[in-house]
Amino acid sequence: MKLYSLWALPLLIGSATSQADALESQWELAMTAAYDRASDSSLFEAQSSVSRQALLQGALQYEAWEGQISAFHQAERGGSEDLELVVEELFWQGSWQDWDWLLGKRRLDFGVGYGHRPLDWFLPIERNPVSLQVSEGVGVVSASRFTENGELSVMLVDAGISQASGGDHPKGFAMRWYQLGTSAEWQLLGYMDDQRGMNLGGSWVNTYGEQWEIHTEWRYQQEYWRWRAPALMAMPKQEQMDDGWQALIGMTWANSIGHSVILEYWFDSRAWGKSEWEQVFDNSLWYQNQGVQWDGLRQSSAMAFLSDNTLRHNLLLHWTLTNNEYHPKVDLIYTPEDGGLILTIGGEREIADDWVLGTSVRYFAGPDESAFAQLQNQAVFTLSTTIVF
Repeated sequence: MKLYSLWALPLLIGSATSQADALESQWELAMTAAYDRASDSSLFEAQSSVSRQALLQGALQYEAWEGQISAFHQAERGGSEDLELVVEELFWQGSWQDWDWLLGKRRLDFGVGYGHRPLDWFLPIERNPVSLQVSEGVGVVSASRFTENGELSVMLVDAGISQASGGDHPKGFAMRWYQLGTSAEWQLLGYMDDQRGMNLGGSWVNTYGEQWEIHTEWRYQQEYWRWRAPALMAMPKQEQMDDGWQALIGMTWANSIGHSVILEYWFDSRAWGKSEWEQVFDNSLWYQNQGVQWDGLRQSSAMAFLSDNTLRHNLLLHWTLTNNEYHPKVDLIYTPEDGGLILTIGGEREIADDWVLGTSVRYFAGPDESAFAQLQNQAVFTLSTTIVF
């Protein structure tokens, strides 16, 4: 736990006890139990596991201050347990000289996609996970000027104050221009940071009647790090590359009964293609046949899964129903380059206004050489409950 969290948490708790009348708060407790069924991947040791997670989150507001704190506990059967206290957000908002100011730690999310968000620049998180996760903000000082139809913002951003995620995160200067029309909205963003150089991006959303919507977003990244496809008997290495592109286009259809369908396609020039994943698969089989002395090299190739996108081309289909106390949903991600597939089927049941039960199964499939078939798990089964108080 970083030092600032040691004073931030007592500050929030002290506000709750001494200023109880002015402090507004809402708390949520989420718990999950999961069974991960191991795959036949030659990149990982085949080992199924059972785990549990609990996440207590509190959203607090006191005058011009807002914050969100969490206690996150996770454990594996027969393994280690971990408890972490995290200040997810803690910021002040106010007005001065006809500008709206924000100072502190806050989530900055400008993406419009469902399955992937190229505009999650600062501290990206996994989209639509089946497990619990802590979603932290970044350090930011921003000034915003509002007009009748839009907003201009300038921001100093430091993602390095994150507690839960390790590594050296970027910091830099960003600008955002947002405009709202009769049926459409669009934005342009620029971000210069100390690791990736110039980042440019934008999005556009337009609605057609009461049922249809089209959305798109894109991003250009001047510099990025990419895993080099490992040669046989060589450790994987990262190499610095220039001119990375991401783009997403999607559509949404919804009706009055509660059905909603999302179709999306996204492209990421930084990701590997089919031939690179086939090379990893062939190498891992060779290592496996040579014996345990090659396990280190065999398993090291799995670091390529740390990339934002596994393959360049991705298709998504999402369906959900939200018109009653039952909320089923289906997510399907398909990678046409190698035939990989991720299928998620789940649902929630409202027991009461403040109590929800849920379950899901996520299944990974595809040809043996496909990226998703080389993941550690073949399926993940999850039971969850959420209580708001």
